Amino acid sequence: MNSKYEYDSATVQSFFDNYYHDRGKMKWQGFYLSDHTAALNQQMKKIQHTNKLRQEQTNAEITKFLMQSFTYNQIVKVQLNICDTNNEVEADLTGEVSGYDDDLFYLDSGKKFHLGDVRNVEVVA
Repeated sequence: MNSKYEYDSATVQSFFDNYYHDRGKMKWQGFYLSDHTAALNQQMKKIQHTNKLRQEQTNAEITKFLMQSFTYNQIVKVQLNICDTNNEVEADLTGEVSGYDDDLFYLDSGKKFHLGDVRNVEVVA
């Protein structure tokens, strides 16, 4: 079988040893799907987002803002003094105070919390 293109293992080896540059992982980057990259970006945003501790308020200040929300249907952001497993403050609870019972407050978003767990309350303008 004498063809125009003869297989020469020495030539092939010389090519891979001296001229071929393997791009490693770079050649696989084109295989990521758009929804996979979107999920990775969303996960990165979540990792980078940390809640900053706001100044701790007194119970009187906290109660004033919560009652203001209840009376005037104002939206509040409630920061609890509870940390997650990474020792970071959990996300704020947001909504209008729809009711309360002793030291238990209810938001219209369905969340509830105890007055003793609250660190800071802000009225959302």
